[in-house]
Amino acid sequence: MSKLRFGKGLPIYAVISAVVIIAGLILCILLNFNYASAEERTVEVSYDAVITIADKEKELEDLCDAAFKESGADYSDKQTGLELDSQSLGETGVKLIVYRFSAGESENSLKNAAEAIRQRAKSAYPDADVSVGVHLNTQSSFSEALWRGAVALAVAAIVALVYVGIRYGVACALTGLVAVVNDTLFTIGLFAIVRLPVYAYAPLVFAGLAAVLSVMMWIVQCAALKKNSKDPSFGTLSAGDAVTQSCATSFKKVLLLALPIAVAFAVLGIVAAAGTRLFFLSALIPLAVSLYSSLLLAPAVLVPIKARFDRFKATRKRYSGKQKASAEEKAAAEE
Repeated sequence: MSKLRFGKGLPIYAVISAVVIIAGLILCILLNFNYASAEERTVEVSYDAVITIADKEKELEDLCDAAFKESGADYSDKQTGLELDSQSLGETGVKLIVYRFSAGESENSLKNAAEAIRQRAKSAYPDADVSVGVHLNTQSSFSEALWRGAVALAVAAIVALVYVGIRYGVACALTGLVAVVNDTLFTIGLFAIVRLPVYAYAPLVFAGLAAVLSVMMWIVQCAALKKNSKDPSFGTLSAGDAVTQSCATSFKKVLLLALPIAVAFAVLGIVAAAGTRLFFLSALIPLAVSLYSSLLLAPAVLVPIKARFDRFKATRKRYSGKQKASAEEKAAAEE
């Protein structure tokens, strides 16, 4: 198993990455990603829950459901809560019921349902001030936020790689760079292949997330390698044995780092609203890619890189030793 993971397994991982990346690139060119609409249509019903409809809230919600059903509008999510004052952020006593609809929902059906809710609420609760509003949001700012998030994640990954180079050496930084490039392309390829619905620019966000997570997990591996290198006996090991021994000691640490992140994504995906749920559950894919990369691909890539650097250091050490011996012999001859 260790030989497969850290050395001879590199061709296997290279083939896997090449197949996914090339297939994903072809599908992306031919079919693009399976984009979900970032648009959102909502109907907001607000009323004074304390004074006028204190004991008839369920009745009002049933009235709204009946109006939507008659107009043919099917909401995907419903949220209720008290409105907050914009100044004090305290509760105002005005209750909101927010119904969310997909972008494909007919605007006329929503307006008809809203008008029906107004008329029926006015008849059922003449003393209540029930307000009904229809909002058609294109959420262009949402796409802009995703684009900015992708850039921020890319910058974070680059900064982290610079840190790896300074803290753990050039070999670890080069390996991390290979892993980051692989993970970004691998993640984009997977989303093109599996056809999961994503928002505009979301594949870039997930690619950046994979890069950041990959570097985080790779730092754990690099820390173990540096710690083991302080042992004099470690210097006698081959590059393959040294990487295998270090990664074996940090295997559980990487899993312990990935586990709470996976749980957080899963929980947020379950409890979040429909639109946000799509993002958090899909984020499990870049997490899985980065976990695969840091545990299998990156160690396999590090073996030949470390072997080359070790040979270079040994050659330089021998050259320095010969120069020192020649200098000592010259000094002895002069005496």
